[in-house]
Amino acid sequence: MSSHTTTYLDKTSVSSGRRVTDRLKGTGLVTTGRGKEISVKYHLSLAQDEIDSGAVEQSQFGPKMFSGQIWCPHDGSFVAVHLGQPMTLRMEDGRQLRFTHRNRDGGITVEKWIG
Repeated sequence: MSSHTTTYLDKTSVSSGRRVTDRLKGTGLVTTGRGKEISVKYHLSLAQDEIDSGAVEQSQFGPKMFSGQIWCPHDGSFVAVHLGQPMTLRMEDGRQLRFTHRNRDGGITVEKWIG
């Protein structure tokens, strides 16, 4: 993994009251509940709802929301086999999050941002 770098895309954009604060793309390592480590690819978006405070320069933001996909390019059954099971993703920059796959397309639900 050391030869890859996490890519940060489009630092901020606004769509229907939700501001995307980070887009992360790269290669990471998933640890399953049984301790198995699997090399994966990920595309993640971190967004926050904008709360209208009445003043343009004093916008406030609600809690962060995560969306995206995590998949294994070398194992087409990775998502189906682990669907709904809690796992941990360690991204290239060392940050980690607990997630489960919510669909067979690799879409995720983030349970906890570890840091």
